[in-house]
Amino acid sequence: MASDKLYLDCVHCGLCLPSCPTYRVLGSEMDSPRGRIYLMRAFDEGRARITPTFAEHMFRCLDCRACETVCPSGVQFGHMIEDMRAKVVEERGAHWLARFMLRHVFPYPARFHAVSRLMQIYQQSGLQEFVRSSGLVRLFGAGLARAEALMPDMEIVPGVTPGAVSRAAGRRRGAVALFTGCVMNSMLGSVNRATVRLLNAAGYDVIAPEGQVCCGALANHAGLRPTAVEAAQRNLSVFSGLEVEAVIVNAAGCGAMLKEYSTLLGDAHAFSGKVRDVSEFLAATPIADALQVRVEKRVGYDDPCHLIHGQGIRTPPRDLLRAIPGLELVEIEGADQCCGSAGIYNIVQNELSMAILDAKMERIRNARIDILATGNPGCMFQFRYGARRAGLDLEVVHPVELLARSLPAAYNGRGF
Repeated sequence: MASDKLYLDCVHCGLCLPSCPTYRVLGSEMDSPRGRIYLMRAFDEGRARITPTFAEHMFRCLDCRACETVCPSGVQFGHMIEDMRAKVVEERGAHWLARFMLRHVFPYPARFHAVSRLMQIYQQSGLQEFVRSSGLVRLFGAGLARAEALMPDMEIVPGVTPGAVSRAAGRRRGAVALFTGCVMNSMLGSVNRATVRLLNAAGYDVIAPEGQVCCGALANHAGLRPTAVEAAQRNLSVFSGLEVEAVIVNAAGCGAMLKEYSTLLGDAHAFSGKVRDVSEFLAATPIADALQVRVEKRVGYDDPCHLIHGQGIRTPPRDLLRAIPGLELVEIEGADQCCGSAGIYNIVQNELSMAILDAKMERIRNARIDILATGNPGCMFQFRYGARRAGLDLEVVHPVELLARSLPAAYNGRGF
């Protein structure tokens, strides 16, 4: 464990228990933040070993950090669980899927893009429909069959071009850099393009630096610390020296990771200090003045865990959505609770993930909304699957996509 013994900050009050998704489903003390802290301390003091059961309790955690939000003692549980997972992986190895994807695909943009295109061909060629209707999917094995069922609908919209610059519309206020991300740029290109349109409309030049890679968050969550450190070092070298006001991120998990690079590298404070979630940044600009097209929809907003708990950002996304003419923002019960996606958690801990998701979807059903907005790709994919699973006619989008719909035609065509 970390030499600073962060577990000593825990006073064992138990206020974290109701906030923990796994505790709410399983009711097990060892699957709560407090219970996991007991286990981590026992390991650090030599009273426990890393057994399969010990590892299971560590990896059942979604790392949503809801416990940090409610903790009166300020326990840094996220750092603790990630440190412990790194030790588990060092001793026992990582799940094969995490090891393959996070070491050999995610860190390489060309490979990730190729995998995304193959998924797109699989879906749009009719092969997916045949595999599912014929029952061939069962031959994949349980793990791959679950992954296939969770596969998101792949959009054709391209992302932003590495190395490109998109100039401000109207009066120029400054320049920002866009962290394009791996999933966002290959699988949700429309989100990156909408982000650029909005930043241009707010008066900012947008630079998409060439050479950036996956942020490393999923590797860090999975205990693959060296892979995460390597990604952080590569991104730091790409973004350092850029004369920009901010580094804009539209994926909550990536933003939380970039803001915490200094915990991995120790010398990234200047970079991390510039990182801003797109909602955090836009809310401080006059972008609301540019929103003119009415969006006559009932919209619910769900807080991504690594935005509300990881970065402490709750109000800006809601304020921006309320600025859209005609839009009715509906508060959803439990919007600040995890959806169960958590990277590849919905594949490797599928049963638990689905129990968490089903509870969320019931609350969304009760809200009677037309559109659900959320600011993280994993959450978007999870909710799209959840809507199909629950039989809901629900559109799931990123908040920037709704904001971009409200921009007048004069801003069309921007976004690289």
